[in-house]
Amino acid sequence: MRSSITPRRCAVLLVALFLLSAGMLPVVSRDDLGRTRSLAETQHEIVMLLIKQKEYRKAVSEADKIFSMDWPEDQEPLLLSELRLLSDQFLRQGQASFSLQLIERNAKYFRTPESRIAILKEKGYIHKCIGQDDKAMEYFREAMRLEKTD
Repeated sequence: MRSSITPRRCAVLLVALFLLSAGMLPVVSRDDLGRTRSLAETQHEIVMLLIKQKEYRKAVSEADKIFSMDWPEDQEPLLLSELRLLSDQFLRQGQASFSLQLIERNAKYFRTPESRIAILKEKGYIHKCIGQDDKAMEYFREAMRLEKTD
């Protein structure tokens, strides 16, 4: 067991503290949520190792398992952070297509307008990074339309 707190763990703890302080307790039991989080954390490490090994297709498939777990609705901000983090990891490896694939395959698990807006912006950012400015503009405009109606 590692004794240091990584930036990722720090972010997870901050989100968890925010949810607790806001009074948003999970609908499922703490034991069930704890098990789900533990499984997701382990799955995250598997995905990160696959990315490191340049096994991008496998990494996307393994990442899918994190999002398809039975998460309570109040955990969506945490899942969104995970989606963004993994998307960024693919981008850092020059694998924008796998970043987009990850988002497309898992967007269905996000229901709140805030999450949908963030996902549209993430898609816009990815397309901007790979020089597809027209496509990026479409996603940013769609995010703005959704924000205005929210």
